[in-house]
Amino acid sequence: MSTATLFHTFEAGDGWPIAGLVRAPEDGGTGSAGVLAVPGSRHERDAWTHTALALVARGCTVMQIDIRGRGASANGVRYSDMGPAQRRRVSLDVAAAVNELARVSGVDATRLGLLVEQDTAADAIEAVSDDDRVRALAVLSARHPDRVAAAVIARGVPVYGMASVEDREGLRATVDAYLAAPAAQSRIDVFHGLGVGITMASVLQFERPDETPIEARLADWMAQVLTA
Repeated sequence: MSTATLFHTFEAGDGWPIAGLVRAPEDGGTGSAGVLAVPGSRHERDAWTHTALALVARGCTVMQIDIRGRGASANGVRYSDMGPAQRRRVSLDVAAAVNELARVSGVDATRLGLLVEQDTAADAIEAVSDDDRVRALAVLSARHPDRVAAAVIARGVPVYGMASVEDREGLRATVDAYLAAPAAQSRIDVFHGLGVGITMASVLQFERPDETPIEARLADWMAQVLTA
């Protein structure tokens, strides 16, 4: 399926400028599910590109954002120089991005999903904990297990968790997110030796090319839940 790509800029709730890239099925018509991809603090939006393309091939529209302090959303400040309170404002970036995605032409705003990873996962899920437009959460190598579990319980939608066993902190938080979600449609994959976050996808691709790619697993599950 061919892809239409558009750049989007908008402001978070506190005025911070956020940049995003929207990929949509060029011939997908209207009413497609929308998915927001949120990178961890060590990544930028390109980390989710292969997953985004897999989702577009399944008829979804995807927005990839740079969080504040990273990439095109740096605004002259590095995330690594921010204090804890400033970092938690990533939740404002995500809330604004969800609203922006819901307004994209052709997107069905009642069928949205979220891809999150590592240390920004808690902020991202908290941002949508009371947003009933968000119907699916994919959580990779999360941190802050108590916050993540509480936000998942508040949202009450299916979760697809992924983590690798050597990342004990990420495994715990991701399992907690999975256990906090409704059993129906939720899923968890636990790997060995793949590292953390969406980088697990590239490690699996090069070290175990015969296995189903992580991007395909995420895209198949997300598309299935959002089109159910």
